[in-house]
Amino acid sequence: MRRLAAILDADVVGYSRLMGLDEAGTFSALKACRSTLILPTIAAHSGRIVKQTGDGLLAEFASVVDAVGCAMTIQQMMPQHNEKGGTQRLELRIGIHLGDVIVEDDDIHGDGVTVAARLQEIAPPGGICVSQQVHDHVASKLDFPATDIGKRTLSDVHRPIRIWRWQPGEASEPAPAAPPPDQRPLQERQRPSIAVLPFVNLSSVGEQEHFSDGFTEELIATLARCRWLRVVARNSSFSYKGKSVDVRKVAEDLGVKYVIEGSIRRSGSRIRITAQLLSGESGMLLWAERYDRTLDDIFVLQDEIAGQITGTVEPELGMIEFAALRGHPTADMDAWNIYLKGLWHLYKFNLDDLKTAKQLFERAIALEPAFAQAHARLAYVHIQLGWYGPLEERAERIGDAIRLAERAIALDSREPAAHLALGRALALGGQPERGIDHLRNALRLDASFAQGHFALGQALCYVERPEEGIAAINEAFRLSPRDPHLWTFHNMLAIAHYQSGRLAESAAAARASLRQENVTFWPAMVLAAALGAGGPSAEARDAIAALLCRRPDMTADKARAEFYFGRLPAMPEHFIDRFVNDLRRAGLPD
Repeated sequence: MRRLAAILDADVVGYSRLMGLDEAGTFSALKACRSTLILPTIAAHSGRIVKQTGDGLLAEFASVVDAVGCAMTIQQMMPQHNEKGGTQRLELRIGIHLGDVIVEDDDIHGDGVTVAARLQEIAPPGGICVSQQVHDHVASKLDFPATDIGKRTLSDVHRPIRIWRWQPGEASEPAPAAPPPDQRPLQERQRPSIAVLPFVNLSSVGEQEHFSDGFTEELIATLARCRWLRVVARNSSFSYKGKSVDVRKVAEDLGVKYVIEGSIRRSGSRIRITAQLLSGESGMLLWAERYDRTLDDIFVLQDEIAGQITGTVEPELGMIEFAALRGHPTADMDAWNIYLKGLWHLYKFNLDDLKTAKQLFERAIALEPAFAQAHARLAYVHIQLGWYGPLEERAERIGDAIRLAERAIALDSREPAAHLALGRALALGGQPERGIDHLRNALRLDASFAQGHFALGQALCYVERPEEGIAAINEAFRLSPRDPHLWTFHNMLAIAHYQSGRLAESAAAARASLRQENVTFWPAMVLAAALGAGGPSAEARDAIAALLCRRPDMTADKARAEFYFGRLPAMPEHFIDRFVNDLRRAGLPD
């Protein structure tokens, strides 16, 4: 499970030297310091001890304010503790960072832990070093007169980190002028953040309380798999359980842009779950949905609905974030916002917007060379440019997409969008089975990734497994019924049904695709083929006329060429032959 947490790393200054001078006395002093000061202070600030190794200690907090308050208390009380402890005096260094952690059993891993450890290493004896993210959260909530010591390059950390230093009794120094927004490290930016409040049990059955809590925890865990979304940890969200709250106050307290709340009601074997997404700033309702189910397997039900809410909320938030950037000049944006603007253009699905998206993703990468998601989406743009651009460029586009996607995976092997891009590129580049492996890996990393389910369904059709493909595409529909890729979901479903010989279902899916706002000529071509399979008819001729309205230069030979990337066909040759012949039957000229 992945979640956002405040990580505190503490270490004794010069411990090896002290052990060499007085092994027994040093060990006894450390043991007393932990038992009488450090551990009780961490517990009093709602922290969790993750591990204790030698003279080091790692703790996790749901609240950044609690983490910093705990560290300050420990460092302020250390001199008094040393006076009581006798001759052996100890000093601590403490580092604190706010970041994503991967939770495995009771341990935590990830870049967030590494950054906290490196901050601890450069902290002054008796002092604390925190990252910019931590300082931003506590600046208005704690009396924390820290000194900005600027950006530092830390070992095993991808990019420079802006660091603040605090020591008891030390006054803060004036901070140097902040760099322009587009020169700050990616971690400093405010990515979309969300808190899930405990779902309210509206049932008369008291035992349903555990279901409400369990469902909330499952939803938090599922949302946390969305790498671009910051999700508040369970402990912070559950501090509001049973309270009547103002969403705007909750958002301010937790430092989030969005809040999800909901309720659960049971009647016999039926259960109803409602969920709504709210703006943390205004409290305005952004999205709401109701889910009615039969209560059979409680765990399957929790997993299914949590996945569906996540799959729906993720693109909803994406569209909200994209819309806020329309009309803003990129010169005023940082890499993250440029990336979001690139996504907005990518989802328009036309050549001009794709070219704009390519430029935006390239600019985001220039600002943040280690930005894995930007590399992944740039790879995806090259795939789309292959579909929409000149046919003679397709082989080169796929090569570029593979290179960029592999770079994204090298930067972050757990980024689902990177495996999605590589899987699609390999499938189109003549290696469909390898592509399917990467697409399945994307879904192992994020089971609610609707675009991943769609791409898997597409690749399964490439290897003549349309029934499995239809199941995967239907899962994409279930997870994200308002996805910006919706026309492609319908279009690929139409192709899969056509492949299986279900021509009426194919035509219905193609018509549904044509009703979407950002649709291209492809479903018009699939509709014409599905209708042409039944022989010449007025309906088939109308479909050809509609296709030619979208692509006036379309011919049977050009329709065949659309399936090829270089010398390699995306679909089996016999399928392409059948498809083109059905277009001819419908009335498409050679």
